[in-house]
Amino acid sequence: MRGITAAALCALSIVPTTQPALASEHGFVPIAVRANPIEQPRLAEAAARYGALEPRGALVLSSSDSRFGSWSGLDFDRDGETLYAVGDKGSWFTARLVEQDGRIVGIEDAMLAPILDYNATPVGGGRASDAEGLRIVQRNGVSTALVTFEQIGEVRTFAAAPDFAGATPQRFILPIFVYGVRANEGLESIAVAPADSPLAGAIVLIAERSLNLERNHRAFILNGPRDGPFAIRRTDEFDITDAAFLPNGDLLILERRFRLTEGFAMRVRRIAAAAIRVGATVSGTVLIQADVRDRIDNMEGMAVTAGDDGEALLTLISDDNHNFLQHTILVRFVVLPPPPPPLPRLRPQT
Repeated sequence: MRGITAAALCALSIVPTTQPALASEHGFVPIAVRANPIEQPRLAEAAARYGALEPRGALVLSSSDSRFGSWSGLDFDRDGETLYAVGDKGSWFTARLVEQDGRIVGIEDAMLAPILDYNATPVGGGRASDAEGLRIVQRNGVSTALVTFEQIGEVRTFAAAPDFAGATPQRFILPIFVYGVRANEGLESIAVAPADSPLAGAIVLIAERSLNLERNHRAFILNGPRDGPFAIRRTDEFDITDAAFLPNGDLLILERRFRLTEGFAMRVRRIAAAAIRVGATVSGTVLIQADVRDRIDNMEGMAVTAGDDGEALLTLISDDNHNFLQHTILVRFVVLPPPPPPLPRLRPQT
């Protein structure tokens, strides 16, 4: 999110590791990526029906490079135009969106690089490579990526020097209340609240499908005035795959469901900032729900950025699991302001 600060990032304990490797050793390398615009009339109808989102274009991304795909986390650097994604196989992807008349129509400057481990070597293809969530914040004027690794239950930070390729991570020491989150159902989503919101720059972690005793999603506020665990109500068998804050402090969550008889479905919910507090079970309002008939796929990554006129832009990306039957789809919406409350009824005069 453009202009976001990371008060919590400075307050959390960080374990220093080895010095960053030179970017030239594991730097970004250009790759050819095809970006084909697609029409999603059913998705536009769904957005109009809910009245909360306005579609601003969609792309199908593909490449002959076998490293491309499985993107699970998505965010933009401070310019709001350079996107970064992290994938299940331990890679960074970056590119710049091409826009025309306010819609995304292509990408340029596509590049890949391996994510490095604490020893400044590529994380490889095992459990430690399963990068799922991504948020980019500004720390002392430096773009810093916060990345969740679901299968090993870690959050790592990567300081750009000048970008994230070649950056050796540092590890967060998570609070004691972040415990018992099961691997492959665990720390999927990470979001950073605006500094001037009720959560005052706190980091929020959400488990994909690791549920509490009431069968709701476990979530955690790290630092800030409301730190501690809370829960997000689970409904209709949806898993939570990403989360991002709006400028006013409301939290958006991206959800995904898969059924053999129906394929993939996605849902986006908006949770009011005032509702997010320790011990609460929050539900929020559905902004959109869609399925494969709407030309979506396994939607896993989500980012919020500011448009040129100050509107909130919501960008989603799908994880194709390196499966030829799936696709990498990038979709953009504008988040519309909620409707004003209804006027009070006047009592008829007698």
